[in-house]
Amino acid sequence: MRKKNTNIKRRKGAFRSVFREMLLSLLYQWEFRKEYETTDEIMDSFVKNKKHRFMKALRERLKEITEVDDELEALIKSNTEYPYDKVDLIDKIILKIAIFEMLYKGIPPEISISEAIKLSRKFSSPNSYKFINGVLGQISRNVCQKSS
Repeated sequence: MRKKNTNIKRRKGAFRSVFREMLLSLLYQWEFRKEYETTDEIMDSFVKNKKHRFMKALRERLKEITEVDDELEALIKSNTEYPYDKVDLIDKIILKIAIFEMLYKGIPPEISISEAIKLSRKFSSPNSYKFINGVLGQISRNVCQKSS
């Protein structure tokens, strides 16, 4: 009897996780360089010496997120009592990625929240995942369910 390959879903998820990590890195660079460089210039400097199959998709997603950056910031501000200027930059970016996925890409909130928590645990401070979970849960309840 032939054994089904159960690793396909895991590999797909791993690629998505790598994609999100690369996007996080790009958005972090953009936050510091947005005043004097375009997203294309930031992407070009990022891809030097990197050959990955989803560089085109990364470029597109970077542009999409940066185009709605003000809206994403407003959503974060309106769904937390914590002062926005005191939120760590990495946490803001993780939140923006997850919110964008939920609102603009139709990714289920449970998946976006779970992936955001993974990013937070890997790249942010030890307790940031709690803050990220709370903000995204609030946005999921207030925004995603109303638009459904």
